[in-house]
Amino acid sequence: MERVDIYDQDGNRTGKVIARGEALQEGEYLLTVGIWIVDRDDRIFLTKRSMEKSFAPGKWENTSGHVQAGEDCVHAILRELWEETGIEAGEGQLTLLGSACSAPYLGRNYGVHLNVALEDVKFQEGETCEAKWVDFPEFVRMAKAGELSPSLLYHLPGYRENFLKFIGQPDSALL
Repeated sequence: MERVDIYDQDGNRTGKVIARGEALQEGEYLLTVGIWIVDRDDRIFLTKRSMEKSFAPGKWENTSGHVQAGEDCVHAILRELWEETGIEAGEGQLTLLGSACSAPYLGRNYGVHLNVALEDVKFQEGETCEAKWVDFPEFVRMAKAGELSPSLLYHLPGYRENFLKFIGQPDSALL
């Protein structure tokens, strides 16, 4: 059973640890992490959520997940990246893009420049089922069409400017 630390609204561990999925009390937060993979052509790597997922099945997203009890954000996102895609990255390759808060979630979001062949991606059963590279106009189209996971769209405004710089886009009113 996965265990998670509880955080306060400022991102400090409270010392309380619960089983993931257990109900939270008012003022309690979970820490989540996300990573944006961008290739040499400034395309964005997205994975499709498994149809088995209870939240946003079949929606596209960046790799993300929960920080486990005792884990830091960097190790959590590298673990999630490996578990959900079979892609390895090193700590030194990560760029912190920013943080976001969408109660009861506190998010830390990273970027990494990698060139990954889609045929090398390994999907985690029950989590991911497909992957693709998209350019920025396609990403915007997908957002407007409702094809992206709502959690991705909730958190993105918190670090939008850094995200756009990371993917090689000038500040864009499109997103």
